[in-house]
Amino acid sequence: MEIPILYEDKDTLVINKPVDLVVNRANSIKGRTVQDWVEGLEWFDEAQKKDDDLFRQRSGVCHRLDKETSGCLLIAKNPNALRYYLSLFKERKLTKTYMALVHGRVEPDHGETVLPLRRNLFNREKWQVHYEGKKAITEWTVEKRFIYQGHEHWRDALTLLRLNLKTGRTHQIRVHLSFLGWPIFADDKYLNRKFSREDRKYLFHHFLHAEQISFISFSGDRVDVHAPVPSDCEKLLSSLIEET
Repeated sequence: MEIPILYEDKDTLVINKPVDLVVNRANSIKGRTVQDWVEGLEWFDEAQKKDDDLFRQRSGVCHRLDKETSGCLLIAKNPNALRYYLSLFKERKLTKTYMALVHGRVEPDHGETVLPLRRNLFNREKWQVHYEGKKAITEWTVEKRFIYQGHEHWRDALTLLRLNLKTGRTHQIRVHLSFLGWPIFADDKYLNRKFSREDRKYLFHHFLHAEQISFISFSGDRVDVHAPVPSDCEKLLSSLIEET
């Protein structure tokens, strides 16, 4: 399994997770995961000798990305670094930036939504906006707008967004954007099934990419890591007509 390493020091690893790769092991998951890949790295055997249950359980993985979401994934190389990075996530002291292509003409150019999320009442694999849910905050900035004929429901438009994830709820970006009327291109869970099938003729996965992560490392250094957008996403963007 070849996974690009974007940043590494003695305590820290940031990878560019490929599309269609699951992060965490589970009984329902077939095939290798990011956790399996980490456990095959040279430093892992020495790290797990410290007999730390949390580190062994997570294999040093500090957070997760959906199977079809590519981009920056932070991994700790020892138990102390893992606890440090988990505290950064809990205290919202990391900056995570995503790119998403969505249906519709997003307006205004910059905005923020604060909508609570909880697991869907009728489908345990999905999440929904619900007043009983946990607070979730997503900030967006419009990067480009495209003309996309044949989708009158979304004014024949697509919009490329840069998103700042201020909280880390499951499926947060996907649920928020769908709720606002701007579902992610080719999303098989939160986009109308008919349109999702049509989108997947051009892109086999949803267009959501963890573009950048910024944090203070366990050793005290400022780290800013950028992950290039997958080549098939770049190809799709280059084929679209930009709005002038």
